[in-house]
Amino acid sequence: MAPDRCSLLPGLLAAASLAASSHAAGPPAVAQPVVAVSGEAAEQPYDAGVLRVLVPSAATGGRYAVLELAEAAGYRTPPHVHPGMDESFYVLEGTLELEMGGATHTLPAGSFVHIPRGTAHAQGSATDRPVKLLTTFSPGGFEAFFLDRVELARTVRRGDEDFLPRMMEVVGRHGAWLQPVD
Repeated sequence: MAPDRCSLLPGLLAAASLAASSHAAGPPAVAQPVVAVSGEAAEQPYDAGVLRVLVPSAATGGRYAVLELAEAAGYRTPPHVHPGMDESFYVLEGTLELEMGGATHTLPAGSFVHIPRGTAHAQGSATDRPVKLLTTFSPGGFEAFFLDRVELARTVRRGDEDFLPRMMEVVGRHGAWLQPVD
C-alpha cells in the first residue's frame, strides 16, 4: 500500500529545508578520513585528572571531537546537560558510575553509553580507582572547555579558595555547550 501524500509531506518539507539551508551556506564539506595515532596527542593535566585531545573538532570540520579522559578516583561531575551536543563514553579502564534518567548505571571497562543532547547526567569513578574514558562530542567544539580547565589547573587547584569561582567562570564561557542542573 503506497503512503498518502499527507504522510509524506513533513519528510519532504524537512528534506527541502535541509537542502535549501545547505545550499545557502555553500556546498557541503566533504568528510575527510581522520587518523589518530597513539602517542601523538599530549597528556595534559587538568583539575579532574589527565586528558588527551585525540581528534580536535578542527580536524573534522566541527562534526565531532574525541578526547581521552583519565578522571581521578573521587572526582564526580555535578549534574549537567549539554543543550547543543551529544556525548558518548567508551570505558577504557576502571568503572564509570553514571546517573542519568533517574537511574544509576555502573559501567565497567568495555561499556559504552550515548547521552543525547539535553539529557541531564552526572558521572565519575565508581570505585577508589581512576576511570579512563574515550569521549566523543558531536558536534565538536566542547574540547575548548577542557582546554580551559587545563589552563585553570596551571594556576589553581581543586579545593583552593579561588577554584570554584574560577571554575564557574570557565563554565560560564561555555554555556552554549554546558549548563548546570539544579
